[in-house]
This record gives sequence, structure tokens and C-alpha cells, in this order.
Amino acid sequence: MKMSNKIIGTYKKSDGSTFTVTEDDYKEMRKMTDEEVHEAALSDPDAQPLTEEELKKLKPVNPNLRKPASHG
Repeated sequence: MKMSNKIIGTYKKSDGSTFTVTEDDYKEMRKMTDEEVHEAALSDPDAQPLTEEELKKLKPVNPNLRKPASHG
């Protein structure tokens, strides 16, 4: 199965680093329960969940792209 990998958004964190979210990222996450997503993030030192305060500080690099779904 071919994946589209269309970019949904590229976001800049308060420390200046950026990260990109693709359609494929969301497709894979939708297959997982919230608990599975959280556990996967906790097990990866490079993918720790953001705190609510960190989430509030995120700003889209391209404001024309959709905002990510709210968490919580």
C-alpha cells in the first residue's frame, strides 16, 4: 500500500527546533488507542509527549496549514 505522506503541518517549538506532521503519521496513530500512543511516546527518548504548557507555545510555521487536533 502506497502512503501519501502529505504534510499536514510543520511546527516550531519555543527552543527554535521544528517538527513536521504528515497524513501518514495521523493514519498510523489512528490505528492506536490513546494509551498505546502515550506508551509509545514514553518508550522513545526522542519522542517524549509535550506538556500542556509546551503545546500552548507551539506556533505553525505555515499558518495556511490546518491546526492539529486538540489533545486531552
